Amino acid sequence: MALNANSLTTLAFAKTYLKIPALETSQDAMVEFWINVASQRIETETDRKLKAQAITEYRDGSGKNIIVLKEFPINSITSLNIDTGGLFTDPSTLIPATDYRIADEGNSIVLLNQLFPKAYYAIKVVYNAGFTPVPSDLENACLWIVSYYHKMRDAGDIGRTAKGKGDESVTILQDMPKDIKDVIAAYKRFEVALTQSPIYNV
Repeated sequence: MALNANSLTTLAFAKTYLKIPALETSQDAMVEFWINVASQRIETETDRKLKAQAITEYRDGSGKNIIVLKEFPINSITSLNIDTGGLFTDPSTLIPATDYRIADEGNSIVLLNQLFPKAYYAIKVVYNAGFTPVPSDLENACLWIVSYYHKMRDAGDIGRTAKGKGDESVTILQDMPKDIKDVIAAYKRFEVALTQSPIYNV
C-alpha cells in the first residue's frame, strides 16, 4: 500500500498520532490505507481537490475575458490553450503567459488582451491547485478519521453502536464530532457567480 497523491497527512505523522513506534512497520500498510480512505472521504464531502496537485481541465468558451476553474486555490498555470476546433495540437493555440493572469481570488484566469471565444470545448488549462502545505486543521480532521478507524478495528467495534460493560450498555461513537465536521464544512466548494460553462477534467 502507498499513499495517494491526495493524501492529507503522512505515514510518519499518522503513526505519531496513533502512538505507533516509528520502527514498528507491521501496521504501515493499514495506516496508509486509512489515510487514503480518510483523505478521499474529505475530498468527497468538500467536493474539491484539497492537496496541491497538477490538473488538466477543458472548458467551453464564454465570450468573456474570465473563466472560473473548478479547483482552487490556483497556485500556478502551466499552460493555457484556446482552440475552437477542440484539438489543442497546433502550437499556435498556446496563449503566452504574458496575456493572462490568475485573478486575485485565486480561482479564475483573466485574459488581458482578448475574450475567450464562445465555442464548445475550446479551452484547455493545465494548472496546479490546492493547498501546500495542507492546513493544520484539515490535516487534523484527516488524522481523527484515521484514528477512528484504528480504534474501531482494534476494539472490534466497526459497525456496532453499543456494547455491554457489566450491567451497562456503552454507546460507541459512530460519527465525527462537531468540531471535525465544522472543519470539513469550512472547506466545502462554494458557488461562484462567474461560473458559466461546463467543466471537463482528465
